[in-house]
Amino acid sequence: MSNIAAPIADKLLDDGGKLRPSWVEYFSASDRGDVGTTWSPTVVDLISVGVPTISGVYYQNYGFTDFVVKIVPATSVSSTLGTTTIALPFGVTADVVANTVAGSGVFFGIVNAASRTLFLPTLSAVTFPITITGTVKN
Repeated sequence: MSNIAAPIADKLLDDGGKLRPSWVEYFSASDRGDVGTTWSPTVVDLISVGVPTISGVYYQNYGFTDFVVKIVPATSVSSTLGTTTIALPFGVTADVVANTVAGSGVFFGIVNAASRTLFLPTLSAVTFPITITGTVKN
């Protein structure tokens, strides 16, 4: 997203009821269909049966970063809170919770700001795709 300021000194609509050019430019810059930045997360101490498919994407906007990591087990995967980790490729200024969905279960991991590390929750022999999401302050 762009850091362009809203043209609040200008009317939103012209006399014909159409967006004025300054507002069209503002909305176009602030919603441009951002596809994010992809990265290939390396998961340390993930126990897996078969080779899982692991992908990540993050979006940096206005001082925050939203991220998503997907782990698709070949057969199954297991993790342990405190030892199964992913190094994050962006800055983090405060510890936060990371949400994890596996099948119909919701679990919580931790993002440690000092080490820029995502700690996965404890999961045992999960056969469903795993999605981990979070928002951090840069």
